[in-house]
Amino acid sequence: MKRIKFTLQDSRNRLLFLGGLILFMFIAVAIKLLWIQIVSGTELGKRATIQVTDKIKRHTPRGRIVDRNGEELAVSIMVHSLYVNPDEMNKSAKPGKEKTEYRDIPRIAAKKLAPVLNISENALYEEFTLKGQFVWVKRMLEPKDYEQVVKIIKENKLPGLHFIAESKRYYTKKSMAAQVLGFVGTDDSGLSGLELALDSILKGAEMRQTKMVDAMGRTIADQDTDLEENREKIQVATVYLTIDSKMQFVIEDALDDAMKRTNAAAAAVLIMDPHTGAILAMGSRPTFDPNHFGKYPAVNWLNRAISIIYEPGSVFKPIVGTMGLSEGIVTPDTPINDTGSIRIADRVISNWDGSGMGMCKFEDIIKYSINTGMVQLGMKLGAQREIEWAKRYGFGTATGIELPSEEDGILYDPKNMYEPDIATLAIGQGIAVTPLQELRAICAIANGGELLRPYIIDRIVAPNGEVIRKGKKQVVRNVIKPEVAAQMRTMMEKVVSEGGGKTARIKGYRIAGKTGTAQKIAEQGGYAPGKYIASFVGFVPADKPQYAMLVMLDTPRGAFYGSQVSAPIFRDTLQQILVAKGIQPSNSEGLPSFEAHVKPGQRVETPKSLPALKQKGNNWIVPDFSGFDARAITGELQKGNLVLEPYGSGKAYKQKPSGGTEVQPGTKIEIWFR
Repeated sequence: MKRIKFTLQDSRNRLLFLGGLILFMFIAVAIKLLWIQIVSGTELGKRATIQVTDKIKRHTPRGRIVDRNGEELAVSIMVHSLYVNPDEMNKSAKPGKEKTEYRDIPRIAAKKLAPVLNISENALYEEFTLKGQFVWVKRMLEPKDYEQVVKIIKENKLPGLHFIAESKRYYTKKSMAAQVLGFVGTDDSGLSGLELALDSILKGAEMRQTKMVDAMGRTIADQDTDLEENREKIQVATVYLTIDSKMQFVIEDALDDAMKRTNAAAAAVLIMDPHTGAILAMGSRPTFDPNHFGKYPAVNWLNRAISIIYEPGSVFKPIVGTMGLSEGIVTPDTPINDTGSIRIADRVISNWDGSGMGMCKFEDIIKYSINTGMVQLGMKLGAQREIEWAKRYGFGTATGIELPSEEDGILYDPKNMYEPDIATLAIGQGIAVTPLQELRAICAIANGGELLRPYIIDRIVAPNGEVIRKGKKQVVRNVIKPEVAAQMRTMMEKVVSEGGGKTARIKGYRIAGKTGTAQKIAEQGGYAPGKYIASFVGFVPADKPQYAMLVMLDTPRGAFYGSQVSAPIFRDTLQQILVAKGIQPSNSEGLPSFEAHVKPGQRVETPKSLPALKQKGNNWIVPDFSGFDARAITGELQKGNLVLEPYGSGKAYKQKPSGGTEVQPGTKIEIWFR
């Protein structure tokens, strides 16, 4: 075999090749490093940041909802929500290189936290042993629960449990005005009521919580950053309602009492300013606490003032009466023969007691709620005019109030009405209305003929104090002439002073109103036997209306006439409000005189004079008002721009703040009367 000889030149060549190869590799690596560092550095840096950061969305506190005087009804605060990183918790539970004793951290954590979080131990253990790096444990902890959880984590050295700050909604008056306010979900989205209708205005700014994490998702550092586009939306607007908290308190208290006394299935009460359309109070039963809305059936969330329809019955008669007055068919003195019952085609319509009054004036038809007289008027109006007038009054169409889920109501097509339909519509049957539609129509009579658009938002104020939206009076149309409205106001006043609405009388005040008792429509059609809607609608004072109110009770048990169950609620509620607002009686008729209470030979003591406010700089010293009535106290408090919040009626026996306390102008003075 021939032996190959290697020369010195061969060795040099090999060294040159090897050196060239090494140089080439070095240059390639250098080029790659330069490419990574300079060309792709920015992009790769972003990728690295993404791998070690985690972003979680949250919201800043939601905007406030307050009453017309600024009293808070709905507010938001930042609270803590608990989540678990199962990978971190379970990795920490395993013994490391030092062979430390094994701890079943998921089981320990579940056992310790279960009673505080009110979640079963097994349910927590399942969450703690899942795979992944993020599982919600409990959203929006109460402050006391948060403190307990923090203590448990520290004392037991429980890894993998972390908190995120979130905005939580609180309703300061609990169930008061619950259906008006509505509620929000855990994602800070409005789900009903004004919270839903104004969600885009009230919702807090979306934020992102950026967390630095390791390969297991464990937090290294925290940093809160705002989304660039939302930095100017940290503060949110405040919504002022037309609702008066004091009036709302009074009607809610009256509703609760009425539900207990009558065992009614449901109820609604409304108070409206008849000259502007502003809603001053709106209540519905059954109700719920929006702080815990999930504990109540969905039917309790329903705002019956706007979201249910029913046959109004006799409270519709004043509206039909103005139709006849406007068309020149009747005047207040027009004689009408009441025979107790009347046959229209195949239908016999009777008065509530079956008896007749013979020849009587039309004003008596309204005063005593005589069905036969209204039927005769309805037949003269005819289907076309009845429906046209009903539409002019706004029936069959939602009022347009700012609340969601408002019903339109139901009206006949006049082409499809036969004679009994024409007759029964005149007594408030065969038409379906909402309580708000009925009250708005009565307000048109109270204010001289203007049909108003009801509104419940007084103003929306930006964080800088700018008013970005202002509620105001909106006249939809003029329905009737002022002289027609005046005639009907007089007739409605006689309903209360002389007719079937006497139970609504308030001594010293002129009240106009109308009772109503309507059979309830059955789900399968026709009328449900023994079930009625009892209502009362009216305004006060009759000559210069300031408040218009409707009371509706659904299926009261026992007494069911509007004059028996609804009119007394109207009376008791407005009596408190009139006194609290310092509205003086129209006259002293019916009010007991001082002399009437003095027995023969009794020594008469000089009555105490009302103690006066004393000014101290810009503040006021509140006296002890014990023994004085709300009307006198209200006048004195108004001198210092102080606000009376009354409870009960009669003479004052307790107050807060107590006598001798120094207060600032605008302070609320709570006084109890008996």
